[in-house]
Amino acid sequence: MKKILLCGSLLLATGAFSQVLTEDFEGLGGALPSGWTSVSTTPGAGSWVTGNAALSNAGGFWPVPAHTNFAQVNDDICNCNLSAAYLVSPVMNFTGLSGVALQYSFVDDLSYGGNPHLVEVTTNGGSTWTNVYTYAPTAANINWQDNLVSLGAATDNASAVQVRFKYDDAGAWATGLAIDDVVVQQPLLNDAKLLSASVARFALINTNSVLSVDVQNVGGNAITSLTIDWNDGTSHAQTISASIAPGAVLTVAHPTALNYATAVEKNLNVTVTQVNSVADANPTNNTGATVHNTVSTVAPKAVVIEEGTGTWCGWCPRGAVAMEALTTAHPTDFIGIAVHNGDPMTVTAYDGGANFSGFPGANVDRALLGVSVSTNLFNQYYNDRVTIAVPASVSVGGNVIGNSIQVFAGAHFYTPMTGGNYRLAAVVSEDGVTGTTSAYNQANYYSGGGQGVMGGYELLSDPVPAADMVYDHVGRALLGGYDGQAGSVPATIVDGTLGSATWTYTVPATSDIAKMHIVVLLIDNNTGEIINAIQSSVSQLVGLSELVEAIDMKVYPNPATDLVNISFDANGGDYSVTATDMAGVTISTLEMTNASGAQKVSLPVSGLASGVYFITVSHNGVSSTKRIVVQ
Repeated sequence: MKKILLCGSLLLATGAFSQVLTEDFEGLGGALPSGWTSVSTTPGAGSWVTGNAALSNAGGFWPVPAHTNFAQVNDDICNCNLSAAYLVSPVMNFTGLSGVALQYSFVDDLSYGGNPHLVEVTTNGGSTWTNVYTYAPTAANINWQDNLVSLGAATDNASAVQVRFKYDDAGAWATGLAIDDVVVQQPLLNDAKLLSASVARFALINTNSVLSVDVQNVGGNAITSLTIDWNDGTSHAQTISASIAPGAVLTVAHPTALNYATAVEKNLNVTVTQVNSVADANPTNNTGATVHNTVSTVAPKAVVIEEGTGTWCGWCPRGAVAMEALTTAHPTDFIGIAVHNGDPMTVTAYDGGANFSGFPGANVDRALLGVSVSTNLFNQYYNDRVTIAVPASVSVGGNVIGNSIQVFAGAHFYTPMTGGNYRLAAVVSEDGVTGTTSAYNQANYYSGGGQGVMGGYELLSDPVPAADMVYDHVGRALLGGYDGQAGSVPATIVDGTLGSATWTYTVPATSDIAKMHIVVLLIDNNTGEIINAIQSSVSQLVGLSELVEAIDMKVYPNPATDLVNISFDANGGDYSVTATDMAGVTISTLEMTNASGAQKVSLPVSGLASGVYFITVSHNGVSSTKRIVVQ
């Protein structure tokens, strides 16, 4: 609900404050609130409006949690001159007030150019405007941010004050500016706003984890100390020296680290209790919460980058070059998948699920969505995420019989989790994909070298003929769906919980099974993020010779507790039966000489830790593998 308050009361020593205007832009159906105006270089198409991200087709750029509707101006809709698009507030009376500040939330997307937004103020009906703030981003940031701006001494005791937000696309194909939750008020003296509290989501047992708290000074006094408490059932209040000017934001590390000796999940309530050694004047904005888990085992982490591409996209060779560079540099823990759009390699469900807003674009672990593409950026994404602790390891196994691949996916959790909704999925990818029609021609804006060196594409024509193109990492199929297989991971998760799924994929005659990979994904279905992943070529899973011939074997009981039985028909000769764990470590091997006819062997498993294991029967370079669960 919106409300506009005109007030001339003085700030009281008790901590009361004077609020002049509030606006949240809800329920307006596209129109601006009463008293607000839009002044634009291109009125109409380039005017400020109200609504959600879908209104401006900017859902990929403007995340909307907690901001369902807001004021916005957007180049994607306008495609016009927006060198000056002002959102102007109503006239406000500051009689009897001094030190009035503007608080607001915003998204200023500068990914594709444009100038940072300005806040300007007038006290004479708009005859002159004074700049009081220029956004100075330290890095590309397309998330909602909170800001506090002093309107300056010129507005003290003024009777006709207006503020305006200026958007300037600088002639670029920029995205736009979004503004929400505007508050104009005389701030309290000692008032800290807790913006966020964060700690590593997962950490190894007996390891220190530091809680970080982002605090904004929304008061009139400079902050020199804060008392912050995090509570997991026990209070951990500490007073921390700080230096935060009015309006500024500081990240504060809590001196008391989190450290637990067992695998646990802890819900942490975080509170700023004191500012400058007195009670915070406005306790309504002082609290936050976060969750922390300790894991009993460190699981290897792989980074998955799904790159949106298409043969029609002239900038997309940049993505192919980046994928190859990362695959070469990090062959074991980087997984690249090319998600095609609008060409013969498109998998509609994959393209739709990835929902790229531009091409080339990339989703990194489905945690960073629609990000830009280059080799340097891919390296940055990889380095930022490869060291993140994860709650589970994943495994992949498989059999091939004829043109069918049977895929075994597993997950092993090392921490208890409540409210989880995890799922297993798999992606089939293929290297060396070629085509003969013009639809396989690759558009190439790097041709001729005018855009610089791009992995050899600068030496090729535009388009590159299909006869000269080979496409790698091509996403061919989703097993379990884009969001994963429901029920593949138990709803109740404790340290040691196992998840599993099995799928069968029939390889089309147009694909080469020897050039295919299986990527198993563990997905947090609450957030959509890929928590962990593993990749294996089909030939690594089953042995290249098995692509022609397979051993028909059975493994039972499954799950097993004491013994696991393996039966198969031997054609004469030497056979080996091997058990390995998810890391590929051999647990036991049984050699059989001159075996012929029906065979049955038993392996003891009672001494093994609960988890997922693989049983492989091999003969003359041919092998078959079955996945088992030991309880």
